[in-house]
Amino acid sequence: MDRSLGALTRLAAALAGLVLAAAGAPAAAADDPGPALAGTPVTGTPTEARAPALATGRYLDRLPARGSLHYRLPRTATGSTFHVAVMFVGSGGSVGEGVRVQVGTTPGDQGCGSGGVFRPTVGEPAPVLFTGLTTWTDVEDHPCAVATELYLSVGEPDEDADAGRPMEILVYEEPPLSAYGLDLLPTPEPVPWTAQRPARRPRDVPAGTTPTNAPVVGDGTYALTLRPGRTRVLAVPLDWDQTLQAQLDTRLPAGVPTPEGIAVDVVSPLLGTSERPFTADRPADWRVPGTDGGRLRTGAQSQVVSYANRNSYDASITTEALAGIHYVLVRWTGTGNAAGPDVPATLTLRTTGVPGDGVPSYTPVDGLIGPQPASRLVDGTLQAPVATAPERAPRTDDDPLLSRRTLVAGGGVAALLLVVLLGRARRHSRNHPHAGAARPLSHHERGGRHRG
Repeated sequence: MDRSLGALTRLAAALAGLVLAAAGAPAAAADDPGPALAGTPVTGTPTEARAPALATGRYLDRLPARGSLHYRLPRTATGSTFHVAVMFVGSGGSVGEGVRVQVGTTPGDQGCGSGGVFRPTVGEPAPVLFTGLTTWTDVEDHPCAVATELYLSVGEPDEDADAGRPMEILVYEEPPLSAYGLDLLPTPEPVPWTAQRPARRPRDVPAGTTPTNAPVVGDGTYALTLRPGRTRVLAVPLDWDQTLQAQLDTRLPAGVPTPEGIAVDVVSPLLGTSERPFTADRPADWRVPGTDGGRLRTGAQSQVVSYANRNSYDASITTEALAGIHYVLVRWTGTGNAAGPDVPATLTLRTTGVPGDGVPSYTPVDGLIGPQPASRLVDGTLQAPVATAPERAPRTDDDPLLSRRTLVAGGGVAALLLVVLLGRARRHSRNHPHAGAARPLSHHERGGRHRG
C-alpha cells in the first residue's frame, strides 16, 4: 500500500525523482529519453541513529560515497514478509559495477536476506542495475518473521564513479499467510518453451528505459529498436499460476558488435529473477548469428507465479515471483561500441495459465494488501479487496416471514390498484353523468495454501 498524501504529492515526488535522475545520469540522445527513476525522496543515515522508516512504496535516495546507508522497516503484522529492491543507473564502462543490500534484525546485519549486483558494463553508457531480496522464512517464530522492526542497509558501490548517483528503493510488505503449511500449496512444473510466430504487423509501443517507466502491455507482438549499450523494457501483468514467455526476433546486419550480448530477461515486481534457465536445454528454434549477421531469435520463459516460487530453496530454480507487474528487459550488453547501428526487432509476448489451486490465502490485516496482477505493488496501485455481503439462505413458500411479507406486499399492490381504478371510475362518472357505478373488481396477487 502506497501511503502517499495524494495525487499532488505523488506528482511532486515523481518530478523530484526525474530531476535527481537527470542530474546523476549521462546525457541521452534526442531520440532516446534515457533511463528514468522516481520515488518519494528519502535520506538514509550513515548510522542506525535516526534512520528513516520505509513502508510499502517507492523511494529515491543517492548511493553512499563511503560506508552504508541505513533505513528501518517497521513491521505491520507478525509473519509478514518484506520484499526489497534497489535499482540505479550506473556510470557505465566498468569491468564490474554494483552494490550490496542486506536486511537483518539489527543494524548492519544480513541475517534476514541479502542481495548484490555485479555486472561488467563495458560499452554501456547508462546500464540499468538492480538487486533484490526477501525476508521470507517457513519458520513461523523465526526472528525475521516476528521482529517488530527490521533494518535495511545499502552499501557503497563497487565503482567509485557511481557514488552519489540516484537509486530507487522498492519496499513491499506482503501479508502473512492464513496458516503455515507450504505443503498445502502445489509447486508448479516449469512451463516448456513454445516457439511463436510474430505478427506481421507488430504494435508500435514506445518501450521504457527502466522498469519504472515501462509501459504496461498484454499478449502480442511489439516493435522494438535495439541499440548497443541500451535497455528496453515492457511491463506485463501476471496473476498467480500464470507464466510469461518473451520471444525476440530480428535480423542483424553484418559487422554488428557482439550479437551474443543481446539478451532477454523477465523480472518480478520487486526486480527479482523469475526465469527458467535454458543453459542445458536451449530451445531448438533459438539462433544467435556471428558478426557476419543473420537471423537472431532468443527469449526468456518465466517461472510460474506461485507462493512456492517466491523464494525457492532449490538452487536450480531462480525465481522471486509474486503476482503483479512483471518486466521484460531487452539488453545489448558487452558491445564495447555504444555507437553501433540501431536494429529493428519484434518482441512477442505470451501468457499462459489461470489462477487456481496455487492462489495463497492471506490473513486479513489493516494496512496490508496481498499481491494483485495489475499492480507494481509499490506505487499505490494496490486496491483493498471489495467486501462482499454474505449470501442469505433462499426463502421457501412455507417460511412464515416470507408469507407475511408476501401478504403485505400483495395487499399493498391490491390497494394501489384499487385507488387507481376508483379514480378512473370517478373521472368516468364526472364525464358521463348517466354512467353506472363501477362494478367491483376481483384481484389476485401471486406472492409471489501456505496456503491457507
